[in-house]
Amino acid sequence: MKQALKNMLPFAEGVAKLMHPFAEVVLHDLKKDCIEAIFNPFSQREVGDDSYLERITFTERDSVIGPYEKMNWDGRKLKCVSIVIRSESSKVEGFVCINLDVSHFDQLQNVLQSFLGNNAAMSDEEQMLFKDDLYEKINSFVQRYCREHHLSLSALAREDKQSLVYLLEEEGAFEQKNAATYIGRVLGVSRATVYNYLKEG
Repeated sequence: MKQALKNMLPFAEGVAKLMHPFAEVVLHDLKKDCIEAIFNPFSQREVGDDSYLERITFTERDSVIGPYEKMNWDGRKLKCVSIVIRSESSKVEGFVCINLDVSHFDQLQNVLQSFLGNNAAMSDEEQMLFKDDLYEKINSFVQRYCREHHLSLSALAREDKQSLVYLLEEEGAFEQKNAATYIGRVLGVSRATVYNYLKEG
């Protein structure tokens, strides 16, 4: 086995162990067009099998090819990526192909969609009565602020919290009963601090 390929063996084995049982990792020799090593095999292939590397199109500048989709022998969907292996002189010697079995995640996604989308028992009008309550409006406003400013709620500085209080006041949030108390909980400050922010403004 060429040295460049040998150098990739620990990487290939490590990825397979980390992603077990979901990932198969295959080491291909470009010149031989065969599999030199395979970890966590689930594609019915073995060391020495043909690689059929002519199907992979790449340029000399490519280092990573994909992600791309394949189908396993048993019909399971695979999400794959191929990493180009080069010698010290930058000559392409082979590939490490990581084949991730995403069929389990597809099944989980279907279950979650069925569960989260199961609102048929309530009409749209009835759902809106709950969706538009004060708490949800405040939550949505704060989360939107964090996204727009690339911040996390737990990492808000005093200035950010004060800005949020000003903005919420402009939105009319404080016209609702107990709004200051809830806003304080969301921002991790006391009700009195919320009112102090308003006074300082």
